Amino acid sequence: MSAKKRGKERLAELEARIKDEGVVLAYEKLSFAGLRLKSGLCWFKGRYYLFVDKAKPLSERLELLESALEELVRLQAEGGHPVEPEEPAGGEAGEGGGGA
Repeated sequence: MSAKKRGKERLAELEARIKDEGVVLAYEKLSFAGLRLKSGLCWFKGRYYLFVDKAKPLSERLELLESALEELVRLQAEGGHPVEPEEPAGGEAGEGGGGA
């Protein structure tokens, strides 16, 4: 088996583990209009998101996913944000429902 194929299989394993932790994984183009955004894990509106620059080589994507998993373990050990999103209270009712 070639090194590239092993790397792709490892990437698929890491992606599955990230998603199993409740993290939204997104591969995006993170450079546009002269701006270069950084790949990484973030917490937004009660969920973890992992943004990965799809232009990065396989080796850098592997490192990013491995470090994100390590960071999730550390955050959980420290009592950080919950990894699994909480259900919204009262369902997902839209605005304008029922007046007083």
